[in-house]
Amino acid sequence: MTERGAPKELWTMSIKAILLSYVVIQSYVSVGSISPWYMLYILLYLCLNISIHITKKGSVTTIVLLLSMLVTAMSSSYIQPLLLLLLPLNIYELFTIYLRKRGIILFLMMVPLLLLSQEFQAILVTYGLVAMLSFLYYLLLNTYINKNADLKEDIEKRNEHIQQLTKSLNENKEYIRQSDYTIKLEERNRLSQEIHDKIGHSMTGALIQMEASKRLFTSDPNKSAELLQNAINISKDGIESIRLVLKNMKPPKEQLGMNRMKLFVDEFSAKHTFRTSLTHEGNVDIITPIQWKVIQENTKEALTNAMKYSNATFVSIHIEVLRSLIKVDVSDNGKGEQKVIKGLGLIGMEERAASVSGTIIVDGSRGFSVTTLIPHG
Repeated sequence: MTERGAPKELWTMSIKAILLSYVVIQSYVSVGSISPWYMLYILLYLCLNISIHITKKGSVTTIVLLLSMLVTAMSSSYIQPLLLLLLPLNIYELFTIYLRKRGIILFLMMVPLLLLSQEFQAILVTYGLVAMLSFLYYLLLNTYINKNADLKEDIEKRNEHIQQLTKSLNENKEYIRQSDYTIKLEERNRLSQEIHDKIGHSMTGALIQMEASKRLFTSDPNKSAELLQNAINISKDGIESIRLVLKNMKPPKEQLGMNRMKLFVDEFSAKHTFRTSLTHEGNVDIITPIQWKVIQENTKEALTNAMKYSNATFVSIHIEVLRSLIKVDVSDNGKGEQKVIKGLGLIGMEERAASVSGTIIVDGSRGFSVTTLIPHG
């Protein structure tokens, strides 16, 4: 049983049950009793229409539908005319197997109206109404089931796409992790080689000079002193090499702060739709780690607010070190806000700035901008 077939069969059986109940009640009201032949027809109708949904072969279904239509037509002639109202449902089911044009099927459902004898004139209008309502019911049911199935298929495709993206993301994360590990190994190898080449040779030379000086200490004091001085000079050069290597290893403070800001801004841009720009001027070397932390936290809050409320397409972050102030301006090209109401985000930014004796200025006249001012020196 397919996903489309299961709900369709349930709804089809439901409408048949409702229509059959209506026919039985109306027959009982008009006659006052139910004959054994009438009960036999009801049982035959139920058996045939239930077997339609049990058998899945088209040829068998066709035969069962034809039998149901034949039994209904004969019973309406000899037992109760109202039983003819059950015929349109079977006609629709039969011809939808072979025909795709709904208009032809509706015409075939109305054909019995042309063939009704005088005894059926009382239910002429009722039959036409039942045929029309049955057609509309099946039409709406098929439309609903097809749309529902299409939505499920679309959801499955989207889920599959999400799984592919997740897999790709995990692979990228693994690649980044491996790349990071490889870079660290290469850096360790480079430092090891540099220490070996520049410092190891110096220390080995100094040791040789000191060993020679020790041997000549009693026999040739002057030569021993010369060798010892050479060892001292070589050791000094080695120590200077160590200092230079360590200095080159350690990046300056401003690079640490700006690099972290750049990584954060690039990561934020990759996750959201609007573009960002990060610029700076002045001696950012004087910004302390705690000030960098406040700057980054306030920038993050300002970017989040821009994403949620401004409908912006571009956000700029400008860090400027003045004579006595550090100025960090985050501004967007969004809709702005003439009357700024401070929420938890802006209050948190003020508190962070106040922790380093700073303040913030908010402007919503042209886009929206948040400026953090932090004193230094």
